[in-house]
Amino acid sequence: MQIRIVTINTWKCDGDYYNRIKLLAAQLKMLTPHVVACQECFLSEDESIDTLRYLAEELDMYYHFTFARFKQRQVGNKTINSYSGLGLLSAFPIRDVQEFDLPMSTADGQRRVQQAHLEINEEKQLLLTNVHLTHLHNGEDLRKEQVVMLAENLISRTEAYNVVCGDFNATQQSDEITLFHQLTGAVDCYEAGGGNEPRKGYGSLTVKDVDHIFSVPSGPCNTVPTFIKSAIVLNEPDEGSGLYPSDHFGVGTTLITI
Repeated sequence: MQIRIVTINTWKCDGDYYNRIKLLAAQLKMLTPHVVACQECFLSEDESIDTLRYLAEELDMYYHFTFARFKQRQVGNKTINSYSGLGLLSAFPIRDVQEFDLPMSTADGQRRVQQAHLEINEEKQLLLTNVHLTHLHNGEDLRKEQVVMLAENLISRTEAYNVVCGDFNATQQSDEITLFHQLTGAVDCYEAGGGNEPRKGYGSLTVKDVDHIFSVPSGPCNTVPTFIKSAIVLNEPDEGSGLYPSDHFGVGTTLITI
């Protein structure tokens, strides 16, 4: 079985929100993903504006939202109370969701982890962890603290597949990601699956390579599965308007189950 996994930062309610989200849904449909890990999912306090629910309905997928980062934000001409949380879309039933806080700074605010079991079949489960680390430019030490806590939760797992997605706000060459590899033995799924496009962005849009999909050794043999067809995704502008789905590009890969 091949399981297509995508991670994307959906950029809250920023930019041309309503048209962006339509474009994001359309481009996601073309990818036919089985699992989508979303960061910066916008949800208004009254739930009338809900990025994750909209995407779930458009893609006909199960979904789970993790509340985080409550504050006032501007949507169009209105300022409203809202969340910027973590979201999971899945073609498989979502079970046993766990949510926990990471170390934080008052200069940045709440950072959380979303973790769920996806029922691939009766015998095997995929542990999917979704994360968004601090964006502070001088936040390397804090990100390392967050990485350490995250790693402690990921090692020595019994699930057949152990996949981590998210916006780490750190590049593949950074000290934070190096530490994550050292602590977990994680494999970069983009590289493992043959991804060879630069993760910097194209045209007028400059995007840093801070979005990652990792596989951490797990299961009886403490191994990682095979990944194929890795690519940078959700990176095409709308032909008419030049609008992009987000200020981030997505990363996609395909997990081969045994």
